[in-house]
Amino acid sequence: MSSDKIDNISPTRMALLELKNKIKLATHGHDLLKEKNDALIMEFYEVLEQIKEARSSSEEALDTAHNQLRMASLKIGLLRLKDIGHSAPEILTLQTSTRSIMGVKTPKLALVKKEVDKPFYGSEFTSITLDHAIVAFRDYTFSVINLAEKIATLQKLAYEISSTKRRVNALNHIIIPRLSNTAVFIDLALEEEDREQFSRMKFIKKKLTEDDAEILEEMTA
Repeated sequence: MSSDKIDNISPTRMALLELKNKIKLATHGHDLLKEKNDALIMEFYEVLEQIKEARSSSEEALDTAHNQLRMASLKIGLLRLKDIGHSAPEILTLQTSTRSIMGVKTPKLALVKKEVDKPFYGSEFTSITLDHAIVAFRDYTFSVINLAEKIATLQKLAYEISSTKRRVNALNHIIIPRLSNTAVFIDLALEEEDREQFSRMKFIKKKLTEDDAEILEEMTA
């Protein structure tokens, strides 16, 4: 334990009582933060596993989308496919919000699809493979957003774990030891004061006894 203590504090019984209450609160706070940190670490590894699955799903979705696009290109031609792509309307909107995980605000991402009355391209000049490619790329986009949300969540959790760990260490290695050392210092000072007070009282009692004996001797002389 460090020998560091709080400076400029009067060694009184009231101060000792306040220190003991602070030690109790600090210890309770340390235990709560430790529990929170352990829970955050468990959540961190759970999200990490989700990221692995989400990344794998996203890669599969991208492969599927590329294959569908290649088939559509073979069916309707690359130039025609580019023209259709340039005329495609924006029907996906990204919405952002937050949610709380163990008191940590993490991002929540969602793609909202705008409903359209009819396709932006004529079916007579295209192929069903184009429909499949569009759906496949849309699925890939959703998978990327899901992956991005989980990665951002992992980053937030990592930051909170680091911050909470610093607070736990500060309580464990600095704050609680300083409070405890100061309490021990005051306790020893009060004990020394009690011993000195006892010695003074003993001396006074002895002195009074000696004075009484002298007075009694003078009276009986």
